[in-house]
Amino acid sequence: MKNSDSDPESSSSSQGTDNIMRQLHASDSRGVERRREVVVRPDGTKVIRVEKRRRTYHDDRNESGQAVLKNKRFLIALCIVVLLAVGALAGTYMYRLTSFNTEEFTSRLQSDLSAAWGGKVEISGMAMDGLSMKASRIKVSFPEDSCLSFAVLEGISGEISATSLFMGKIKGESMNVAKAVVALRPGFTKFAVPQTGRELPFVFRRYTAPRLEVGYAHQKEEFTLERNDGPFFLTAEAYIRTSGAGAEPEYVLDLSQQKLKIKGWPLMSMDAGSLILNGNGIRQLTFSGFLDKGRLLNKPAELSTFMITGNFLLGTDFRHPAWTLTGRNFELLSLVGNDFSSFLKVQMGEQEVDEKHELKVDFGLPVAAEQKRPSVKGYSGSVVKATMLRLPVFRLLAAMTAQNSEIRLPYSSPVFTSGSFLLESDGTDRSVSLTEISLFEQGFLGVTGVLNSNGTELVGDLVFKIPSYMVNGVRIPSGATQEGRDIVLSVKISGSPSSPQDSSGPMLQEVEPRAERPGMQAAPSRGMAHPAPSTPSPSRITVDGFM
Repeated sequence: MKNSDSDPESSSSSQGTDNIMRQLHASDSRGVERRREVVVRPDGTKVIRVEKRRRTYHDDRNESGQAVLKNKRFLIALCIVVLLAVGALAGTYMYRLTSFNTEEFTSRLQSDLSAAWGGKVEISGMAMDGLSMKASRIKVSFPEDSCLSFAVLEGISGEISATSLFMGKIKGESMNVAKAVVALRPGFTKFAVPQTGRELPFVFRRYTAPRLEVGYAHQKEEFTLERNDGPFFLTAEAYIRTSGAGAEPEYVLDLSQQKLKIKGWPLMSMDAGSLILNGNGIRQLTFSGFLDKGRLLNKPAELSTFMITGNFLLGTDFRHPAWTLTGRNFELLSLVGNDFSSFLKVQMGEQEVDEKHELKVDFGLPVAAEQKRPSVKGYSGSVVKATMLRLPVFRLLAAMTAQNSEIRLPYSSPVFTSGSFLLESDGTDRSVSLTEISLFEQGFLGVTGVLNSNGTELVGDLVFKIPSYMVNGVRIPSGATQEGRDIVLSVKISGSPSSPQDSSGPMLQEVEPRAERPGMQAAPSRGMAHPAPSTPSPSRITVDGFM
């Protein structure tokens, strides 16, 4: 019984000893290595003998201290790298900044701009102030085979992004130009500009020019525009933006506060304008505004509203009628000059804008030296007021209707209140024509026909119609015919623009009594007395509302 009782105790004691030995062995296997060497066993094999010792409290403290030291070294190294990077960036920035303020950079920028624009570029006052680029003036002189003569930009300033500055490029959101002048070459009729295929050395998304001037170069004063005798002269406030639509970038110019003076035409004030430029030329142009005729008519409130539209591709002749003028309340004189001013005065398109009633003509710019105004061709619009100079035919009509006590045509120029015609002029005063003329006066008198002028001679055919009841009791002249209820008089127009004549003289002699002819005394006729004029009638009648 004693033996059986002692056996469990001895076995448990033996297991506890084994556990302690295993723990000691495990602890010793994780101990601190002292020494490591290669030994040869008796059988000739080589093994590595490692001598270790047990870990202690001091070992743990040493390892944590080494870890902290490693972290400190890493942080110090990282700070040094960051400082070096910041120093490199700052050095690169200062280098870029100082390099932009050198003559070498200005010279390189001039070369790059010359390659991109295809002309000689001169830059003055180039400087960098932080992220701001400034230049007092950029001047471009284009070659002789270009329709552009020169371009001058003054007061240039722009904000450059820090990233592009670090990369050595000039890019930003906006560039401001205090004044921009673009001059075309006098006498050059083809729309041709240098095609280089090179990109600009600077890129901005928006450009603004409070003062934009476009016109023709002055023949004597260098880098100035001809404001008086040039084909056209435009001033405006311009807002330019780039558009990514299409395969090539486009420049969209939004214009305001515009003044447009086209040679031979009145000054045009424009409320708004838009111009789209791309590699092929002017893709779209739209101007809208008015002509203020108050200076001529002493009526400041009377305006002629208009719109100019069109497109113009590279290689097109400037004389080509690529532009379309539409509007209302225009004068014939303002479009074609004085060829018919002594004979016919017309005011067109007073109605509200309507395709059937507004003036609509195509025109080309007067770039040729012999042109006094643009060449035009188109529809007159609705004629709302027209007057003709007194001709023998009007005297004939007055005589034929003299016995009508209700309605009589006076011995003066009638005023037509409706009608239309087609007009065409080459702008040289050597070829002006009005065709498909159709004018009506108070529903009683109608005129149709054609008029042509070459500046010295006036030719044409006009047909006058009046109701037959207006000539009751009067002999119809041999040259007149009756068509239904109308009496038709066909006359040929001759003479000069300043002194027009017609072929109604023989018919007038048939109708007008001898006593009523000029220079003869009055005599009773059919119970009525017709006094002879004491003084010749005026050669011209002025009607309010005409230029």
